[in-house]
Amino acid sequence: MKYIPIVIAMIILGAHFLRDGQTVLALLLGASPLILFIRKNWSLLFMQGLAYFGTLIWLHAAITLTQQRIAFGAPWMRMLVILLVVAAFTLFAGLLLHSISRQKRTVISSGK
Repeated sequence: MKYIPIVIAMIILGAHFLRDGQTVLALLLGASPLILFIRKNWSLLFMQGLAYFGTLIWLHAAITLTQQRIAFGAPWMRMLVILLVVAAFTLFAGLLLHSISRQKRTVISSGK
């Protein structure tokens, strides 16, 4: 249940690249949450980093597409809000993994 946000975030990020014609990257991103089956701290850190990088990708897309739409005189506000919400959700997924990672380290260091 706690991994659902990162799975959704990676599928949406993969769809973003699929729309751009980058099928291999889309498939890799869509399958990336499978690495969480490796119950090691590095897998959480890897996915957390991927989520943070995904947040940057969404912010870049938001800025670029907003500038293009403004230049063409097309409506841009709704698109910007949607992309910012997706970026925030991806960031939330990474922060959730950070809290899971901290819980694991706390349990390990306390000897439980």
